[in-house]
Amino acid sequence: MAATQNHPPSPDLSPTLALGACPELSRCVSTASSLSHGSATEESSRDSLGSELNNTSSSRHSSGSYHSRRSDASHISRRSTHSADSKTRRRGYMRPQATDFAASARSRESVMSLGSIAHLQYYFARTGLLDGKGAQLARKKQPKATLDLSALDGSADGTRLSASDIDSSYASMDGSPDLASQGFATNMTESPVKDNDDDYYDEDSFTESESGMLPPTVSTYHHRETPIPRPPTIVELKAELETSLRDAQKALREAEARKVGSYLASPDDPLLPNMPEENTQGWYELQGMHILDVVTLAIRAAKMYYTAHEQPDRLDSIKSEKQVRSDLLAVMEVLKQMAIRGFRGGMKDDDIKTMMSWTESVFDILKKEEEIESAEKAERASWTWMEGDWSGRELVRESAFLASMDPDAEALPEWTPAADAETLPTPFLSTMQNGLRLVKLHNAAVNKSKRRFGAIPSFHADTQKPYRCADNLRYWVKAAELRFEVVLSVDALGVAYGTDRQIWLNFEAAILKWCRYVREEITNELKK
Repeated sequence: MAATQNHPPSPDLSPTLALGACPELSRCVSTASSLSHGSATEESSRDSLGSELNNTSSSRHSSGSYHSRRSDASHISRRSTHSADSKTRRRGYMRPQATDFAASARSRESVMSLGSIAHLQYYFARTGLLDGKGAQLARKKQPKATLDLSALDGSADGTRLSASDIDSSYASMDGSPDLASQGFATNMTESPVKDNDDDYYDEDSFTESESGMLPPTVSTYHHRETPIPRPPTIVELKAELETSLRDAQKALREAEARKVGSYLASPDDPLLPNMPEENTQGWYELQGMHILDVVTLAIRAAKMYYTAHEQPDRLDSIKSEKQVRSDLLAVMEVLKQMAIRGFRGGMKDDDIKTMMSWTESVFDILKKEEEIESAEKAERASWTWMEGDWSGRELVRESAFLASMDPDAEALPEWTPAADAETLPTPFLSTMQNGLRLVKLHNAAVNKSKRRFGAIPSFHADTQKPYRCADNLRYWVKAAELRFEVVLSVDALGVAYGTDRQIWLNFEAAILKWCRYVREEITNELKK
């Protein structure tokens, strides 16, 4: 009887359901799953294993059937879920869509580059490089579902068991001592290593072609550069200001003439339909809005011209900035009061007078500026040192340059070479010894150049002490380095005391070098 119980069943017999198993489902017998540790079919095969395995199989009966049903139910649930949203959920990524940023964020390079980041995410997810890297629908790594029993010696009865028929408690040789003796250790069938959800990611769900996929080194960030118009020149700003002032004066004269009844309409004026009758509230509102528009444009043009002027010191010499601002605020206050009262009764005489006086004052500033420019052009025409061949007459050229830059009324002494003089300093070097004349020449050259910066703000006017002379010379040397980018080597204290001949020679060489650098810069600026 014992021998009969230990004898294995015939391979020709078909497996039957275990006691208490569920009714047959469409996928009741399936391949191994990561959640199942047994199935309903393995109970019938284990019932014939003998007395050693009989108790074990009966204890696993309920758990095996439960895990098998749960595995099959979960797989069916995944299949049904996939059929419902296979068109929308694809392997944990979505094709990047165009991002609409706020107006304030479109001007930031870091925000607009997010389009390129979305492309990289799409690329790595689409090519499968993100599988198993934490993506939402990435495939989970499955443990190996087969048993390595090749080292066990078993009987060659040709009986085979699938991986689902082997309990996980016999995953090692030490835990299953009876398998080899019963002849179930050889010719085991390996379970497929593919994921059970491969059909979820079938290739039919991907409509995109891999040929159109760009590599991650190709940026999809196409920044649409906003065309920025070039800034207007000072000549264009001046022309716009004059045009706006003329339009404002024309509108103001017309309003004044209509007020006194002496306005004569031009035959070229267009006839506008639906115009209200003259000297009515509707007429006053239209007239006031027109005045408001043209005067506001004139104020804007004046502001642009003042702020963008290349030589604001020239405008300040004509009219101070404080006075200019005061006139502008007065005109704006008049416009404000006109709008507050709703243009009732038309324009007042004081309002017209205030705005007309402002436009005339601006025209006066432009006229005086033209006079200053004409004087500067005449002065530059007399600068003979700008052009010509001065070979062998370098000191004469630099002397002419210093004479044109010198703001003092007292003329400079003749510049004679110090090397040919028997006693030093020469009259020219004696004039430059205290550094005061050099500081004034430096500031004058800065004011005559187009780049008006780097002037020496403070210096010693009283140079009776030698250290003050040395300080002025140091100011001049440092200002030349910062403003004109010329490095000079001067022993300031030695020049102040004037005891060494070589110090005087070096001082003359420094003055000559400074003159050459400054003259070349001013010449290049004026020729542009």
